[in-house]
Amino acid sequence: MDTNEMLELSQEFAALGAELHGDGDNQAALRRIVELAVKHVEGCGWASITAIRGGQGQSVAVSDQVAQQVDELQYRFAEGPCMAAAENASNYLLFDVEDDQRWPQFAKAAAAQTPIRSVLAFQLTAGREVALNLYGEQPGAFSSEAIDTATIFAAHASNLIALNEAEDQAANLEAALESSRTIGVALGVLMSARKVTQEQAFTLLRVASQNLHRKLRVVAAEVVETGTLPDLPASSKPAKVSELSASADGVPVEVSSG
Repeated sequence: MDTNEMLELSQEFAALGAELHGDGDNQAALRRIVELAVKHVEGCGWASITAIRGGQGQSVAVSDQVAQQVDELQYRFAEGPCMAAAENASNYLLFDVEDDQRWPQFAKAAAAQTPIRSVLAFQLTAGREVALNLYGEQPGAFSSEAIDTATIFAAHASNLIALNEAEDQAANLEAALESSRTIGVALGVLMSARKVTQEQAFTLLRVASQNLHRKLRVVAAEVVETGTLPDLPASSKPAKVSELSASADGVPVEVSSG
């Protein structure tokens, strides 16, 4: 990579960082990083980012359909340099798919079904199993200089993955808090309408959730909206809250469950 290309790449990374610190889309940034890898890493014709979730591979960013196809072959056979890099926290170079014995099923399928002939996979330092995958059209496509350049991309991709995970965690936390608030409001509605304790109100919600086969937060949202529990199947209607939970002073409280 000459000085002008290095300057161009630095400017592109700077623009990417500025966008992310504004209102940028992190998913779009991941796609951009693999597109830039194809543009700037000599020998790289296609690129992707693989994440292992629940033991299954998933492409979180691809440069094009060829990269997606090669990724899918590794997921199908549960083997390949990208899967190994994500799972083993190591980097892997597949020099020639037609002459590699480490991942025989993947190598055979890749040689027969895709134009890729070499692979460079970097484990990304993130909270989950993730790898940056670079694919070359020729055997031995990646020189030592190209590998050095690719290392820079791996470092930037690691930062983007970390940011993406932080955003996911924040979104999950926000959803959990919203669900908790909805359930709390629903309990208040039931306590007021049915003249029952908080424990009894929660029991009513739980029984409705179980018998309707719906999530507790979904039932709670309906209670908040309608002011009452949704109708239960006739065979599952409890005649008394006391059958489910005694009141605080031990006196049974009869409440219609309709």
